[in-house]
Amino acid sequence: MNIRRILTHESARLREIRLKALADAPTAFGSTLAEAQAHPGDAWDHQAADEARSATRARFAAEENGRWYGMAAGFLIPEQPGTVQLVSMWVDPARRGSGVGTALVEAVVEWARGRSAKRVQLWVTVSNSQAKALYARTGFAETERVQPLPSDPRLQQVLMVRELA
Repeated sequence: MNIRRILTHESARLREIRLKALADAPTAFGSTLAEAQAHPGDAWDHQAADEARSATRARFAAEENGRWYGMAAGFLIPEQPGTVQLVSMWVDPARRGSGVGTALVEAVVEWARGRSAKRVQLWVTVSNSQAKALYARTGFAETERVQPLPSDPRLQQVLMVRELA
């Protein structure tokens, strides 16, 4: 499995995996499948280009034999210097438990270190025990901070943080 940053011209692949992730795990993301499906094609083009070239945000794909099996992204939080937010984490169900999730998390962490970040944080739905366990195994700790999930305010999400040495 190769973990790599997405390329500028991969907007169709980005759209495909994002829609697959939202369909598979609708309560794991801040947006909905319907919202993502409504985005025009040029919005996906702009997102892929931005994430491929930006110094402040990046998206990584887990690829094997030309197929994407997962993704994760990170961005610097302007209001919190030295902090990167990990977002859009998803692994294909066929590859869960195989180390793909860990590799994607570590790709975002290494990208954060390259930007002199001191911490990486993420929000995860309180009921998503599988994701919380992955994040704990990769050095994240739960905080006391909770907030409603933007795509479904009936669900709560908790902030998890990993301090970088």
